[in-house]
Amino acid sequence: MANGKKTAKAKPLLALKNRDQYLRSSFLYQAAVLMAHSAITVPDLSATATNATAPLSRAYAAQMKAVAHKSVLRLDPSIKRTICKRCDSILIPGSTCSVKVENLSAKKVSHADVLIHTCKVCGGEKRYPVGKNPDHVVFTDRADGAAD
Repeated sequence: MANGKKTAKAKPLLALKNRDQYLRSSFLYQAAVLMAHSAITVPDLSATATNATAPLSRAYAAQMKAVAHKSVLRLDPSIKRTICKRCDSILIPGSTCSVKVENLSAKKVSHADVLIHTCKVCGGEKRYPVGKNPDHVVFTDRADGAAD
């Protein structure tokens, strides 16, 4: 500081606004996924124990969405795709949701394919267009962030 100039302090990498809310929502999401998997993968427990973890998983997911909504956080699309909008259950293909490809076009052209995730708890559906470009990657999932 001999010449009178002030040096800029380096900001820490984890200096994030609402960091505690992000950490809380991350913890709740991880707990919801853990409870959803434990409800599926533990067949030797009694039926009451297995049925008790599924509502707990939905409660954790609902609480995570409430924390994000209250503190105005944007959840990652990959997280939002794994939670049912109607019943807040974790969508695990083959166990809590069924996955199929549907094409309702008259000529059955391949670029009109739609991937459908159907929740087995409430029957809610999520639809994703998949047939337009086989190499398509969702914008938020791209490493470079460039458009097609």
